[in-house]
Order: sequence, then C-alpha cells, then structure tokens
Amino acid sequence: MSIDEALKYFKSGYEMCSKLGIRASNYTRWKIQNFIPLKQQLKINELTRAELPIDMDKKSMEERVGKK
Repeated sequence: MSIDEALKYFKSGYEMCSKLGIRASNYTRWKIQNFIPLKQQLKINELTRAELPIDMDKKSMEERVGKK
C-alpha cells in the first residue's frame, strides 16, 4: 500500500502511528523512503479489515499505483 492510501484511510500520520503503536519517526522514515514496510502493512491490513492492498516491495507498489 502507498503512504497516500494509508493516510486517506487514517486521516493523518498521527492517527496512523497511534493506531499502530509506533513512533512518528517511523512514519517520517516511510515518507522519505516512500514505502511502508511489509510488517507494518500487515498490521494496517488487520486494522482496516483488508481494505488496503499489500505490496511486497516498493517496485510492486509503484507499478500498481502508476509511479516511477
């Protein structure tokens, strides 16, 4: 899943971090890398009841959302 997709669901980075029980520094790192690690995507998937797609790697996510 892209960061934009996750933010759209959670409404803010703060809300997402709060629900995941992680620090804001993790979120900042994801934004810099433009990718949410698989382990965290799985947690988000549980929280959203599989509403958001899981991407195994950054390349898969970029191909799916049309970014290069």
